[in-house]
Amino acid sequence: MEKKALTGKDLLLSFLFSPGIKASVNEPIVGRTKLTKMMFLFEKQIYSKFFKDEIDITLPDFEPYYFGPFSRELFEDLAFFESIGMICTSPTNIPLSSADKAERSNVFDESDFWSEATFEEEAEEFELAYSLSPSGKNYVQEKVWELFSPSQKEKLRQFKGQINKISLDALLRYVYTTYPEETKKSKIADRYLETDKVEQ
Repeated sequence: MEKKALTGKDLLLSFLFSPGIKASVNEPIVGRTKLTKMMFLFEKQIYSKFFKDEIDITLPDFEPYYFGPFSRELFEDLAFFESIGMICTSPTNIPLSSADKAERSNVFDESDFWSEATFEEEAEEFELAYSLSPSGKNYVQEKVWELFSPSQKEKLRQFKGQINKISLDALLRYVYTTYPEETKKSKIADRYLETDKVEQ
């Protein structure tokens, strides 16, 4: 049986489309940093156990960065889908995390197209909730979601529910303590790890 092929972009849209804590689809995910760590943990803990034998997903590259594992490609995918109206954002009353502030400022420099096209607005002060627009929902429902088996859809729902249920601080603590090798460039490692365990 031939494997189904998906891209990291398809997976990002599927994360947003999937139910999570609630039963309805398109439950928002709050913050770019949470989305980044979600994609990272999917690659490390979920993909090979529940998807790899049937679906080949081209996952984004991650590297150790100021706030743990980071993917420039994922940030650019978010910007792309926002620019074409497939992903929409809504403000929350949650103060913007220092991780989101630093990562955004280091991804989009003045020469980047997306910094001009998508981030001309005033500096954000609060986290944004990410969800799919009607066109984004239609795309995933028609082109992507049915590629997953019922058990894979359920695993995505459980995974998203776990991510949405916990705070960003708790999520960062889990990632740092589980994957300390990804924190070697981190500026906040001492908040989550014993400093002598972090490679300098």
